[in-house]
Amino acid sequence: MIITPDNIRAIRPIADNVNDMKRLVPYIEECEKLFVLPALGAKLYKQLESDILQDNNGSPITENSGSNILVGGTNLTDLLDGCYYDSDTKHCEGLKKAMGYLVYSRFVRNQNVSVTAFAVVTKQGQFSEAVDEKTIVRIANDAEKIGLEYLRQCVNYLNFGKEKADQRNIKPRIKFKVIGD
Repeated sequence: MIITPDNIRAIRPIADNVNDMKRLVPYIEECEKLFVLPALGAKLYKQLESDILQDNNGSPITENSGSNILVGGTNLTDLLDGCYYDSDTKHCEGLKKAMGYLVYSRFVRNQNVSVTAFAVVTKQGQFSEAVDEKTIVRIANDAEKIGLEYLRQCVNYLNFGKEKADQRNIKPRIKFKVIGD
């Protein structure tokens, strides 16, 4: 996985007693497959998933310092955590934040529903009070909108790196799809 439940908790509060493996990890995996994979492409996604970027021959892509961080002229750490680029005039919030908002959105939409042997039910604790459906949809849609914008920023950052590589007459090793335009 590219992010952990702690990355989600860093952007929006989620109760500590939520079972991460049962309630958050499935949404992280869905987010990666539904949003990140189509936006970045399978090749880059596989490399991000493995934490080491590789060229077409399977060799790690490195900077002069030996860090495994370059993708078509872009910095992996900046892609994941966010950065300013293009002489500090453009900004990318980072893939971790984008995914955090998208996962949070899916979690909010589905968190109060449990499938039991007898029916689909809404679980409530001793001191809980149900929130109306409109509020849940509004919160989820807001988080998804933010996540998609941050993901678009990540794609723009990657495309900027590709353009810079083209300007240096270096053939980029990875192609990126732009989503939503």
